[in-house]
Amino acid sequence: MFGFGEHAQEQIQQQSCPRCQTAMQYLGDHGIRMGGLTGLGGAAASAIFGQLATDGEEAFEKKMAVQVHVCPQCAEVSLKYRGGL
Repeated sequence: MFGFGEHAQEQIQQQSCPRCQTAMQYLGDHGIRMGGLTGLGGAAASAIFGQLATDGEEAFEKKMAVQVHVCPQCAEVSLKYRGGL
């Protein structure tokens, strides 16, 4: 559900850009990772505890699936919530 290129076999509705009204391009469903260990704390935990720290980090991170649409004219990006968290 959260990987790249995993699409439900449903018809995606064409969207118009809210800025310039150009038809937006659908780039697929993608996962967004929110949370987890980052920065020096995450690096230190990985160095000390190895795979155990990585597994623990994945248990506490939140993931959200979104549809990604991009305007080829003005580069506006639109994300539509698909599930998760």
